[in-house]
Amino acid sequence: MRMEELRRVFGSRVFERGERYYREGRVIGVVKIGDKLYAKVKGSKTYAVEFDLKKNVSYCTCPYGMNCKHGVSAFFAYSNGEFFDGDAFLRSLEDRSKSEILETLREILEDNPDILLGITEDVSSYFKGHISYESALRINRILKRKKIPKEKAWELVKYICKHYYDFEGFYDDYRDLYYGDLVLEPLFELIERGLSKEDFDHFVEILELSEIPEDVYKYAYGVLLRNAWRFREEILNASDVSVKLKAPLLAKIGEKKKAEEMILNSDLSLKEKVALLLEVNPELAKELGLKLSDYSLLIEYFGKKRNYEEVLEIYAESDGVGYLVSYVCDAIKATGKLDMFEEILKKESKSIAFLCALELNLGDRLAELFPSALEEYMKGMLSRSAILDSLSIIQDLRPLIPSVERIIEFEVAKKDRRAYEFAAKLLNLVKKVDREEYERLVKKLKEKYPKVRVLWEVLEHPAD
Repeated sequence: MRMEELRRVFGSRVFERGERYYREGRVIGVVKIGDKLYAKVKGSKTYAVEFDLKKNVSYCTCPYGMNCKHGVSAFFAYSNGEFFDGDAFLRSLEDRSKSEILETLREILEDNPDILLGITEDVSSYFKGHISYESALRINRILKRKKIPKEKAWELVKYICKHYYDFEGFYDDYRDLYYGDLVLEPLFELIERGLSKEDFDHFVEILELSEIPEDVYKYAYGVLLRNAWRFREEILNASDVSVKLKAPLLAKIGEKKKAEEMILNSDLSLKEKVALLLEVNPELAKELGLKLSDYSLLIEYFGKKRNYEEVLEIYAESDGVGYLVSYVCDAIKATGKLDMFEEILKKESKSIAFLCALELNLGDRLAELFPSALEEYMKGMLSRSAILDSLSIIQDLRPLIPSVERIIEFEVAKKDRRAYEFAAKLLNLVKKVDREEYERLVKKLKEKYPKVRVLWEVLEHPAD
């Protein structure tokens, strides 16, 4: 991954802070094994980082949790050759005798006794209470390095389904962070590694549960669909399997007509039939979906499939699709058909149109929409980052200074440090384009809030 890609994926602010952490020498060490980096980085505490070079994602034990500055700093160290090559080390062991390898292992364990605790831990014990992000990281490592029998893996999947809400699922509300993939991906890899005919019943049992968690369903269904050919006989003879499960499996093993007939002759609603036909015959589903004006369902399906022309064609017939318009933006970027932005302006809310202009990097349209975006921001419909990112794209900020002034006043009135920090960033943008306006705004704030010490501390020393 190149630095430009890292900046795009992690965001400019996280990227710049991560680069600064690297320059400050906060990276204690980086080890590369396969497509992953394992690092220790000093922040307010020492955090453990895992960076997946293949997926362009990092996990960290810091409060941010994922794609954070610590991950960026670790990648900088790796890019500059400051890492230990774990693969080369493992290859070097191939030429050593058993006694030499054991001695090396002994030295490693003496220096890092916690390794043994991880090897001997029972993964099931983690599911007795709330599973934190840090616990999920630990489970991930245990599942990847320990050969859990397949039946044990199935027991764990069933336990997770039954007690998902007892241990609060794989979500940290405080950090707004989902971490189920850390547990479920290696768990289903264990199951998929040695599939047998008997596993079909396990899949049906799990997938037919009325309250199966969505993330568990995604993994179980994905494994079954990929390996449908292994269960051809079981699928054809299955009698107590729902249409929603059996029809896509029939299509996957080449029985497309049977699947279509099963769906069309079922008791499902028309909307459910369209959703299911998308997995069996997308063109037939599109035809039926357009008759029902079910544009959102079609946009999401073809958007995920990256069928960009289909997305634009369907959107042109729709009356707007709300947050799913992000798929339309992807299609516009992929096809270069920027004139489709006019459709977004006609069909979507002001806040969504503004975010689309931001995603499409349309500086002129952002400038036009900014006054209305200001009103949306004050209603809580736009984030601070959206405002800052848009102002960084707009070439001439001077006509927008009155709108920026209103936001500054709105933020300072909250009497909150984070609001002050945001106001300081906005003032700094004004300062870059018009020094006189900047001084006027600061003077106005001093007259109104002369004794708010925190405000002036932030304005004099704004956070980076």
